[in-house]
Amino acid sequence: MYFVDRTAVVLKPTEKFLSWLKSSDQDMPDLTLAQIRTNCSVYLVPQFDEPEAVVSYFDERYQEIFEAEISGWDIEKSKWPQDMSLQAFWEFFEVEIHDMVLDMDDSHISVSPVFDNMM
Repeated sequence: MYFVDRTAVVLKPTEKFLSWLKSSDQDMPDLTLAQIRTNCSVYLVPQFDEPEAVVSYFDERYQEIFEAEISGWDIEKSKWPQDMSLQAFWEFFEVEIHDMVLDMDDSHISVSPVFDNMM
């Protein structure tokens, strides 16, 4: 087992995100908030001493995170939220911060760009 020098941030959609999701796709199954919160994105960010610093880090990068989260649902860009401001981001998502990240495997971790794999 190995310590990883990162903080894990679980990005959880809110009821407002679910409302937008349901309104953007008429063929969307009847999802509940509990269902879409069971398999959330986890972001590894630098280690910070205070949770507020993690939130500030997300504030600085909210646009790319917002776009990655929305594009993961395969919704036409024309149906994306009109307001994708920082305030809208925090209305659509909340964070759960974990400062201890452990890796159970000593094999190499593979990384690849998100948008190359989604678009």
